[in-house]
Amino acid sequence: MVKLLPSAVQDDKLNRWFTILKIVLFCMPFLYLGYVGIGTGGASLDSQGILSGNPTMAISFLSAMIQPYAGWILILSQRRLGDGRAPYAMVNLAFLFLAELLMMSTVGVIGFALILWRCKKHTGFGPMAAFRKIQTRRLFAEVGGSVVVLLLAGICFFASMQVGVI
Repeated sequence: MVKLLPSAVQDDKLNRWFTILKIVLFCMPFLYLGYVGIGTGGASLDSQGILSGNPTMAISFLSAMIQPYAGWILILSQRRLGDGRAPYAMVNLAFLFLAELLMMSTVGVIGFALILWRCKKHTGFGPMAAFRKIQTRRLFAEVGGSVVVLLLAGICFFASMQVGVI
């Protein structure tokens, strides 16, 4: 069997969880648009309806559009796990978990919690130990994408606070 990526993780259960979460994250915007289209009869799919008519819906829309980017960073984290940069992968996953908490995405929180748990069993260390193992010079180069997702999730969280969702 030929492997396309030499950095695949050798744990089949962990690969299965990565695959399931990647599919869910990449499908999230389409699921949200389908939910909005069915729930409102397509009335709020124009620019005026989604942004000014219901600010909560606009925040949810932004949160759903961030999910594929989080899925892409999940792919990079899986590659880092396979090629020996496990501490950076754990830090990436921890930041993405925090971002999912801020975006209040139940599926994302559960998925990233399960992956973090499986990765802890696979690598032998958790996110806090990974923070101690990484080099600070390479931190932003390795986990910069997760920091961007975390900042966007923070914007969603503070917007939710302003609207009164929380």
